[in-house]
Formats: sequence, C-alpha cells, structure tokens
Amino acid sequence: MDTIPFTRAHARQAAEIHVEGQPGTFLTRLGIDFLTRMYQAIADSPHAFGVTVVDEDTVAGVAIVALNTTQVFQEMKRQHWHRLLWPMIRQVLRDPLLVGDIVQSIRYPATLHVPPGEAEVLFLGLRRPYMRRGIAPRLSNLIMDEAHRRGCTSATTLVARQNRTVRWIIAAVPGAYVDREVELNGKIMLVYRVKLPILNESDQSSAASGQQSAVSSQQVAVRDGC
Repeated sequence: MDTIPFTRAHARQAAEIHVEGQPGTFLTRLGIDFLTRMYQAIADSPHAFGVTVVDEDTVAGVAIVALNTTQVFQEMKRQHWHRLLWPMIRQVLRDPLLVGDIVQSIRYPATLHVPPGEAEVLFLGLRRPYMRRGIAPRLSNLIMDEAHRRGCTSATTLVARQNRTVRWIIAAVPGAYVDREVELNGKIMLVYRVKLPILNESDQSSAASGQQSAVSSQQVAVRDGC
C-alpha cells in the first residue's frame, strides 16, 4: 500500500468511506453525490490538504485537514454552491428535517471557534477490510506532521461522543485532550485539541530531561550566588 496526497480523483471513494463509517449522520444523509462534490471542493482548496492510503486502485483510508476552516467553508459557499445545491435539494425533498441541520451547519466555523494557526481534521476514515492494520495511526501522524510543516501550531477535531473508534485513534495521539463539548445537529460532540509538533516518547523523555537539567542548573546558580 502507498501513501499519496489526496486529490479530486479520490473524492468518490472518500465519500464511500464516509458513508460506510458514519451511517445516519448529517453529511451522510445529504448523500454520496453531495459528499463527492464536497470532497472535490476540499481537494481544490489551497486552505486544505489530505492524505490517502491506496491499495492499487482502492482508497483504503483517507485523512483530510483544513488549514483554515473558515476559508474552506467560505469557498464552498461562494465558489461551489452551484455544484452542491442540487444534490442537497434532492435529499431535502426526501428528508425535509435536513433543513434545520443545514442551517446549523452554516454556522459551524463559529461553533468550533478555531483560532488562527490551528488546523482542523475534517475527516479520517478507513474501509472496514483495512481496519486494525495500523493505517489510522499512520494517517494521523502524517497529517499532524504536515500541518505543522505548513505552519500550524495546534490541531483540533470534532468527534461524536459515541464514536468510540475515532476517539480511540485520537487517544493514542500524545498530548491530545478533550477541550470541551458542543451540540451539533442534535448530537453531543467532543472537541479534541493537541499542540504541534507532536512529540514521540523519546522526544518527550529528552524534553523532560532537558527541563530537569535546566532546573538543576538554576538551583546550582542560586546556591553559588548565595
């Protein structure tokens, strides 16, 4: 399996993974055509990037990150609305209750309060046959490193409280913590945050040793100055 950048060519399979992994959620209810066009728009955005793991012609896993969530949403509303509108209307005619969720989603960036310099993980998913192969942690590490390389000092993501799979993935990220809870589309969501760059265990040990040495040096300096 190879790891390559996310492009428009992967949008349809990303939508399939989304529907498979998040049945019944707001975006899934908007349909696979809407999701495909949404991921195509994100692939075209200079304010986002993604990473895919491919097994020949199959996208096994995908992770998508917004470097500026507000800009990504504004692009969708200003530049891609005409491509997103029809599949949205089609689904609303089938499920009128979607209207309330659509209105709430328009205010999404303000709900999350992503500060400047903070990346948001918009989506991370795998096809079921590729789960438990270490792909999710691999994707997580790659997008965190890339977000930091692009100038981000922290990262955040929004996860449904009942989504144990994704919460397990995030719990494995050193330094990740639950910042707060918000309600979105009738569900309780956990807002996770982590500082970048993410230190591995050896880096954390080195940093701790360095801090301890600095404290010891200060103590010696104090004693020598007495």
